[in-house]
Amino acid sequence: MNKTAILVGTGKAALLAGLCFSALLANAATVSVDCDAGNTIMAALGSVKPGDTVLVSGTCKEQVTIAPEVVRITLDGQKKTTIQHPGGPAASPHALYNRGKEIIIKGFTVTGGLDGIHLSGPASALIDGNVVVKNTGRGIHIDKGSVARILNTTVEQSGGIGIDVTGASYAYIGVFIPRVPALAPNTIRNNGGPGINIERTSGAWIVGNTISNNKESGIAVHRNSQADVIANVINANGGDAITVSHNSGVNLSSETRRDGPNQTAAGQNNGGAGIKCMIGGYVDGPIGTLTGAKGAKDFDKSCVDRTAAP
Repeated sequence: MNKTAILVGTGKAALLAGLCFSALLANAATVSVDCDAGNTIMAALGSVKPGDTVLVSGTCKEQVTIAPEVVRITLDGQKKTTIQHPGGPAASPHALYNRGKEIIIKGFTVTGGLDGIHLSGPASALIDGNVVVKNTGRGIHIDKGSVARILNTTVEQSGGIGIDVTGASYAYIGVFIPRVPALAPNTIRNNGGPGINIERTSGAWIVGNTISNNKESGIAVHRNSQADVIANVINANGGDAITVSHNSGVNLSSETRRDGPNQTAAGQNNGGAGIKCMIGGYVDGPIGTLTGAKGAKDFDKSCVDRTAAP
């Protein structure tokens, strides 16, 4: 084929893609929902299209479910909106149940229900600038091959795990992608289980967060999972700062980031060890100041210890 023809064809394809994207933006709509005036998020979700924003205000006493066919929408609580699970025989036990793709969830307080925000599907979402509080189960749960970015969010006082990543899922917690230098730290505290739990062939980047006063470990990585855990403050958790087990691995540094080691503040030791590893796990990288009542490290003979001083 003539090289000029190839260039012209490529140019036309790029122009067509640009026009389609511009048309999508031009057709994007903003739908306002005032829950205090009797509106509901669920009613608005019935008519949204890709690119639309649902702008919400008030206290929304409803269970919100985002269907699998919903793609590329934004739910914006404007930092002044509460989604409160109504209890009783709701459509889902979870306050916000997302099965959609490329959903942005920002500016809400999410409370009640079994899980505050639950991704299942596979689903994908950016969870930015929220407060997830007082859920009976988990604050944020990500499963069945889902992907989440959790930024600038507080997860606290759940009955169980703060952030749970399972079922071959992946989460970026505190960082949008590893090669973007800016951090977007989360606070995960006062939960009834581990602060963050990664399990069942799942993975995570956990960077720059404060993880404190959770009843069990600050971070648990187990059952054939892997996490990069960098520059977090991990204080006063009931278990270890980091627990690694069952053929899982944790990297404490990265060639793509220069954020420094993890830390435990003086006088705020964790209840177990700084890092505990058992049943075929590995830990690699600088240990920083992570520590607990049982010292900096507690490794069994099945683990690979490649930790080092910072």
